[in-house]
Amino acid sequence: MTLGSKFSNLPERPQLRPVEVSRVTHEGNDFFLLRDLRQLSEQTLLVPAPLGAYLQNVDGTKTVNEIVESALSAGAQPVPYELLDDLLTRLDEMLLLSNGAYSVEMERRLDEYRSEPVRKPALADLAYPGNADDLRVYLDGFAFPYVSGGSDICSPSETELKAVISPHIDFERGGDSYGMIWEEVRSQLQDVELFVVFGTDHNGDGPRLTLTNSSYGSPLGFLETDEGLVDELARILATDETVEDHPFADEFNHVNEHSIELASVWLHRVVGGSNAKMLPILCGSMGRLLVDGAPNVEAHPQIRRSIERLKAEATQRRTVFIAAADLAHVGPAFGDSESMPTESAHRKRVKTDDERLLESIVQGDRKRFLEHGYPFDYSEHKL
Repeated sequence: MTLGSKFSNLPERPQLRPVEVSRVTHEGNDFFLLRDLRQLSEQTLLVPAPLGAYLQNVDGTKTVNEIVESALSAGAQPVPYELLDDLLTRLDEMLLLSNGAYSVEMERRLDEYRSEPVRKPALADLAYPGNADDLRVYLDGFAFPYVSGGSDICSPSETELKAVISPHIDFERGGDSYGMIWEEVRSQLQDVELFVVFGTDHNGDGPRLTLTNSSYGSPLGFLETDEGLVDELARILATDETVEDHPFADEFNHVNEHSIELASVWLHRVVGGSNAKMLPILCGSMGRLLVDGAPNVEAHPQIRRSIERLKAEATQRRTVFIAAADLAHVGPAFGDSESMPTESAHRKRVKTDDERLLESIVQGDRKRFLEHGYPFDYSEHKL
C-alpha cells in the first residue's frame, strides 16, 4: 500500500499557504510554530523540527508519496505515515492548505464580507474604542496639541494639498504623529471629492493592487467607495496575465488589514459627514519590479496604466491621495534583539535614511525615492 492511499481526504498534491513561521524550543525540543497570516484561524501549530523537510515539499507540485521521497532524498529522518497524516490533516483543518478546506471556507467568508453593506472595522474595541463618543475623546487627546492656536507647527499651506502620508502603526505608539498630521491638513480636506487611500498589504503577494467595492466603516461613520472607479481600475488590472484575477484575488486581505483602517478612522474624524467618495487600494510589495539597480514601477504595465488613470481622475475632481505607510520599524517590538539608544549610530543612520525618503516625497521625486528605498539592507531596516 502506498502512502498516498492513506491520505484520501486530502488534496492529491497538497499546497501549503503562505504562513508565519517561527522556530521555538519547547520542553527541550525544537519546533516550527506556524501562524495563519490571514487570521482565518486563531490557532497556532507546533511542528516538530524534523518534519520541516517534509513541510518544504508541500508546495502543490508533489503527491504525498513524492513529498516523502523528496524529504528522504534530502536527508530527512523517516517518520511514521500516521505522523505525516496527522500533520497534513491538521494543516487542512486550520485552513492552511490552499487547495483543501481553505478554498471552500474562503469562498464562504468572502461572500459574507461582500454581502455586508459596510466593511466592519477589524480593530474597534481592540486597538481603539468602538463607541463613537469614546473614540472622539480618545483621538482628541492626541490631536489637542495641534489644534488651531495650540501649536506653531501647523501653518496654512500656500499650495493645494495633493497627498497625505499617515502612519499605520497603532494609535498608542503613533498617536502624536497621527494628531499632528491630520490636524495640519483638516482645513484642506473639507472640499475634497475623492480620497484615494493606499494601504500596505501585509499579506500581499508581490506587485499587486488589490481592490474592493466595500466601504470602510468606523465608529465615526464611513465614506462610500467609488464603485465606478473600482470597476475601471479592475478592467485595467484584469489584463495582467501573470496573476489570476489581479484586482480581487487578494480581496479578503481587506477584511483584517489594519493599514487603511487606521488611516480611515482619522479621515472620518476630520471630514465628518462628507459626501466625498473613497477608493481603498491595498498595495503588495513592488520589490520584484525594483531590481538590478534600475527601479522601474513602469515595468508593470497594468499598474502603470492604473496610476495614469488615477492621475487623470485627479484633474477632473478635487482628489487627495493618502498613503497609510510607516517608515523604519526598529527595536525589540519589531524583531531586533535589543533596544536602540537614541544616540546610537544605528538609530541615527535609520533616522537619516527615513529623512532622505521623506525629502524625496516632498520633492515629488519618485526616482530618488526608489533609489533610496531599494535595495534595502534587511539586517538594519525593518520596513
